[in-house]
Amino acid sequence: MYTSKYGKTIKLFLMDSDPDGRIACELSNWTGKAYRIPRGKVKDCSDREDLRSTTVYLLFGKPETLTDKAFDCQAIAQKK
Repeated sequence: MYTSKYGKTIKLFLMDSDPDGRIACELSNWTGKAYRIPRGKVKDCSDREDLRSTTVYLLFGKPETLTDKAFDCQAIAQKK
């Protein structure tokens, strides 16, 4: 359990104005950002400067067994 006596603020930005689309997330007092990008929207991210930095990403999906799985992936540096 988180035991801080101070609250945290989470900001969610709906990048496509759609809660089922791409979402950027910021946590107060943390320098990183988290993104949720549906697989069908990945190609729409090539023009976003904020997504061109070195990245650690997770792929989520339901394989044929229909059980949720997460795959951790290596950080990659984007080519300019």
